Amino acid sequence: MSSAVEDVLVDPVRIAAARRLLSEVPGPAAYDRLSRLAARLVGAGHAKVTLFTDEDLVVGGYGLPPGVVGGPALLTGRLSAMVVSGGAPLVLPDARVDERIADLPAVTSGQVGAYLGSPLTTAAGHVVGVLALYDPEPRPWTADDAELLRQLAGSVVAELELAAANAAVTSSTRRLDAALEASSVGIWEVDLRRGEMDWDERSAAIFGHEGALRLPMDVLMTEYVHPDDRESAGRIMGEAIEARAQYTIELRVVRRGGDVRWIVCRGRVLSDIDGSPVRILGTVLDVTEARDQARTQLVAVQRTAAIAAVAAEVANATDIDQLAEITLRGAEVLGAVSGGVAVNEPDGATAQLYLGQRLLDAIDPDLLPSDRVVIELDDALPTQYTARTGERVLLVTADEGVARFPAMAGVTDVLGVRALASLPLVVEGNLLGSFVAYWTSDHAFDADELRLLEGLAAQISVSISRLQADTARDSAVTAMTEANQRLELLAEAGRVLSSTMDIDEQLQRLASLVVPRLGDWCWIVTTDEHGRLQESASAHRDPARGEQVAAYVRMMLQAVTPDSAPKTVFRTGQPLVIPALTPERMVRSLSDPAAREALWALAPASAAAVPLTIRGQTVGVLCLLNGAERGPHPAADVEAAVEVGRRAGMALHHARLYGQQRALADALQRSMLTGPPRIPDCEIVVRYVPAAEGAEIGGDWYDAFQQSSGTTVLAIGDVVGHDTRAAAAMGQVRSLLRGISFSSGGSPAWVLTELDRTLAGLGVHTMATALVAHLEPADGPGMLLRWSSAGHPPPALLDASGSARLLEGATADLLLGVDPASGREDHTAVLQRGTTVLLYTDGLVERRDRDIDAGTAELLRVLGGCAGLPLDEVCDQVLRRMFLPDAEDDVAVLAVRLS
Repeated sequence: MSSAVEDVLVDPVRIAAARRLLSEVPGPAAYDRLSRLAARLVGAGHAKVTLFTDEDLVVGGYGLPPGVVGGPALLTGRLSAMVVSGGAPLVLPDARVDERIADLPAVTSGQVGAYLGSPLTTAAGHVVGVLALYDPEPRPWTADDAELLRQLAGSVVAELELAAANAAVTSSTRRLDAALEASSVGIWEVDLRRGEMDWDERSAAIFGHEGALRLPMDVLMTEYVHPDDRESAGRIMGEAIEARAQYTIELRVVRRGGDVRWIVCRGRVLSDIDGSPVRILGTVLDVTEARDQARTQLVAVQRTAAIAAVAAEVANATDIDQLAEITLRGAEVLGAVSGGVAVNEPDGATAQLYLGQRLLDAIDPDLLPSDRVVIELDDALPTQYTARTGERVLLVTADEGVARFPAMAGVTDVLGVRALASLPLVVEGNLLGSFVAYWTSDHAFDADELRLLEGLAAQISVSISRLQADTARDSAVTAMTEANQRLELLAEAGRVLSSTMDIDEQLQRLASLVVPRLGDWCWIVTTDEHGRLQESASAHRDPARGEQVAAYVRMMLQAVTPDSAPKTVFRTGQPLVIPALTPERMVRSLSDPAAREALWALAPASAAAVPLTIRGQTVGVLCLLNGAERGPHPAADVEAAVEVGRRAGMALHHARLYGQQRALADALQRSMLTGPPRIPDCEIVVRYVPAAEGAEIGGDWYDAFQQSSGTTVLAIGDVVGHDTRAAAAMGQVRSLLRGISFSSGGSPAWVLTELDRTLAGLGVHTMATALVAHLEPADGPGMLLRWSSAGHPPPALLDASGSARLLEGATADLLLGVDPASGREDHTAVLQRGTTVLLYTDGLVERRDRDIDAGTAELLRVLGGCAGLPLDEVCDQVLRRMFLPDAEDDVAVLAVRLS
C-alpha cells in the first residue's frame, strides 16, 4: 500500500469522524435494507456497508455469509481501503485483469470478479466508509449503476448522521433534564380542549404529590391555588389565552397537608393552524426560599425557567426558519432586542442568515425582501466571523464593537445595536454556523447569562443537525425515486420500441410514452431516403389536442429554417435545450407565419430537442415542449430523453433494415411464384400470403404446369425454416421439381423420389414438405387425381353438394432431405365434375393457440360453408377465416375445380 493511501487511512480527523458515526450505529437493519435495495436495483449478488476508522468494520450487507456483519471486511477490505483513500467511486468490471488487485486472495479465489464501490462522504467532506457491490463473475457496470450507488451512499450517510444526531438530541435532552432536576424546575402542560393539566414529577412534588399527575383545571384552582390569588391567576391566564401570548405568574399555592408555598409559573399559549388556542406549555418553580434572597438571584431563576421552555420548543422545531424567532424569545429574557441564526452552506464560503421578526421590522423591506439572506463568511461582522472561525464574540459597548469590527458602525446607525453576543453552533466538532443576539444599550455578560446563551446555542445546534439530517435523507430518497422512475421509463421505452417492427407505430408509441412524463407535448421527425424531413409521430397530454399538434408538425416541416430545432439537432447531433421559447426564437425557427401562429396557439414556453442516433449518425429528432406552468425541462429529464433517443435511434435503424430485407425477400419469393396455366375443363386459383410483421420470410410455394405429355401437374410445398435462406432454398426445390416432372413425365411418387436424390446429389442441404398431384383421364366420368405426399398435409376435397373432407390414403411419406433412398407411393381418387380440390401449407391450419388437428377440422368446416361460391371467393373466404393478421408463418394455397 502506497504512503499516500496510508496517510489518508491514518488521518486522525477522518478517523474521528468515522468513529463518531460508528459509535451511534443502532444496528444493521437500516444498512441491510439499503444494501439489499442497491443489490436488487443493480442486479448484484452481494452488497455491504463498511465503516473505516483505523480498521474496517462491516455494519450491514446483503448476500453475505453469516458472521460477516459486525466484523472486518476480510474479503473486500483492501478494495474498501482503495475507495476511502481515493475518495471516489471504484469501478472494476473485471477484477482479474486489474493489476492493482488481481493478486488479492478475494480475486484469485474467484469470490470477487466484479466490484463497484462508492465512498460514504460526510457533509464535512470526510470519507468514513464504503457502500460496495460485488459479484464472483465479471460484469459491466453502467453509468446508471454508479450514479444509483452514489445516491444510495448518500442515503447511508444520512442514516449514519441521523443516528448520530438522534444520539446528540438524547444526550442534550438528558443534560437538560438533569439541569431541570438540579434546579427543581417542573414542566407542565394544559390541554385547553379537555380542561386538564399534566404535571411532571417535579411539578407534582411542588404540590406535595409523588410521581407525574393529571388533574382537571377547576380542581387546580379550587384545591391548590391560594384563595387570595385565584382571581388574579385566572385573569392573567385568560388574557394570555385570548392574546395567544406568554405569561408569568407569581402566586401562592396550598400543598397537600396545608403548607403554603410561593411559586413562579411561566406559560406560553400554543395555537393550532387555524389560530385557535389548544395548549399551554410552561414551567413551575418553587420560589418560597428564593423570595428571601436577593432580587438578582430571583431574576436568574426566572431566566432559567424561560430558557427551559424555549429549549423545549426548539427541540420540537420542524424547520430551520422557526429557530430564529423561537430562540430569540429566550434571548429576550436576558434583555436582548433581536438577532438571528446563521447556518453554513456546504460550499464553506457562505451561510444562510435567518432573522428574528423584530429585526425584520426594523429593516427597510426594499433592502431585505425575505426573512433570510445569504452572507459571505468573512471577518466583517461578528455573525459571519463566528460562523467561519467558531470563536465566541461578546461586545459590551458600541465603541468596543466598532473598534473590533469597523463595519459595526453602520449596524449601530441603522439598528441602534450597542451590545452583542455571537456564539458558535457546534455538534460533535462540526461547526454549523452562529447564533447572534443584540442589545440597544450597553450590556455586561455575567456567568449565568453566558451559560444560558451557550445552552440555547447547544440546543439550536442539535436541532439544526437533526433537521439537516432529515433533509439529506429526504433528498436522497427523492433522488433515488427519480432515478428509479427514469430507469422504469427507459425500460418501458425498450419494451415499446421492441413490440413492433412498424416504424410509424414504434415512434407513435414512443411519443405517447414520453408525454406527459418528460413534457407536455412532443413531436418526432425522421428523414426519408433522400434526407428530407418527414413527420413521424406526435402526442399531447390532452388527447383532444393531438390533431392540433399533428397539424402544426406538418406545417413546421415545410417552414423550418437552419436555426430550427430539427435542423440544428440533425446538423450537430447534440441535444438542444431552450429554457425560454420566445417569439423572437419562433421567428428565427419558422419561415411561415401560419406555422408560427400554429405553434403560438399551442403555448409552448420551453423546449428540449434530442437526437435519435445510431453509431454516431442522427436518424431522427425528438422534441419535448412544456407550457409555462410546468416550466423548463430539468437536466435529469433531458438526460433521460437523450437515452430514450439513443434507444429509439437503434430501434429505428433496425426497423428500417428489417423492412428493406423483408421487402427484398418478399419480392424474391413472389417473383418465383408464377401464375397457374389455363387448362381445359378445370379452373386453377393460387394465393400466397406472407407472415405477419415481425416474422421472417418463409419457404412456402405452389406450382401448376403441364408435362411434355400434356398431363396437368399440381404441386405445393414448404421448405423448413423462416428466413431468406429458406426462401432461396424454396426456389431451388421448386425449379428442380418443375424440371424433373416436365422432362420425365413420371408419376408424382417417382418425381418426388428423383427430386430427393437430386437434392442430395447437388448438395442442397435442406428439408421440405411437398405434395405433387396429376390430373389424368378416368375410365368413367370425371377425372383421376393421382398424388404423392412427402410429409405434407393431405388435400381437402369439397364436392358439389357442399360436403368437405380430406383425401387421406396411407400415412404420408418422409420429408424431402431426410432419406433419399426411402420409398414413396402414389394415391388416387376419382373426382366428379364440380368438385374442388384445395392444396395448402401447414401455416393455414397450425398456429400457436391450436394444434394441427383442430386447425384441420376448422378448415373443413369453413370449406363446407363455401359451397356454390366462385373458386376465387372460396380461396379468399378460407384465408379470411383461417389466417390471422399476427400469424408467424406464411401460407400458400392452390385450388382446382373441375368444370
